Amino acid sequence: MPNEANFSLEGFSAAISAATARAAERVVAIESAGPWSVSGVLWRSGLVVTAHEGLPGDEDFSVLLPDGRKTVASLIGRDPSTDVALLKLDSGVWTDWAAAPTPQVGSLALAVGRGEFGPLAAFGAVSEAGPAWRSLKGGLIDARLTLGLRLGGRLEGGAVVAPDGRLIGLAVSGPRGRALAIPAVTVERAVKALGARGYVARGYLGVSLHPLAGKGSSGGAIVVGLEPDGPAAKAGLAVGDIITTWDGEAVANVSSVSGRLGTDSVGHTVKLGVLRGGTAIDIDVTIGERPRA
Repeated sequence: MPNEANFSLEGFSAAISAATARAAERVVAIESAGPWSVSGVLWRSGLVVTAHEGLPGDEDFSVLLPDGRKTVASLIGRDPSTDVALLKLDSGVWTDWAAAPTPQVGSLALAVGRGEFGPLAAFGAVSEAGPAWRSLKGGLIDARLTLGLRLGGRLEGGAVVAPDGRLIGLAVSGPRGRALAIPAVTVERAVKALGARGYVARGYLGVSLHPLAGKGSSGGAIVVGLEPDGPAAKAGLAVGDIITTWDGEAVANVSSVSGRLGTDSVGHTVKLGVLRGGTAIDIDVTIGERPRA
């Protein structure tokens, strides 16, 4: 228990309020038609990041700045795999927000957003801090950060900050309503890709796969279709081949392949272990960029 001589609830409350006010200087409200809004973070001069899943499918948005002014922001691009959307606007000059190191479980975190009438805040502990993971849409997230706080809809897309004011990441809603922080380093990688091309490339083999079925199946994915000019066809894969390993790691099912085709896989050459007519062979495939619809 804290010593009464050097701890007071009043002092703690004042410190949280001051940290909220400092962080709110970099947080905006993003509006579309109607009363709907989410938060966003002034990433650097002229750029705002927010949560892709919380943002509607518009191209232009009204943004409420920290000083109370309203301006218009235009969509640069979205990365559904990391839940990052990037907007451009006339924001004035902003430097990069200093990033915090990966927090420890139990350390304190503050989610800061902005609503119509001013800053929004939620306070709690980091309830999970795990290693890098891959989202269901194939994005590489540099740390699994679950927050022990309730993330209301207007807080989504806001900043998650450490007690010293450094930026932990972007506040987003995860599966089953869990509050997550997308680490600042992950957001920065998405910002660079979106700023350069307006989208984030996904890996592509150009194959249609089907799981192996039946008793005694040891896993793998069978090739049932090939794009004629796709990476797999160019490397020599054939319909009927069974993919059993990926760079030496076992392929259990179709998801074992699709889950490896993330944004960081484009351009990499992988060694696929293949069963062809009962004979094991290795085929090197350079992963391409998924064609855009």
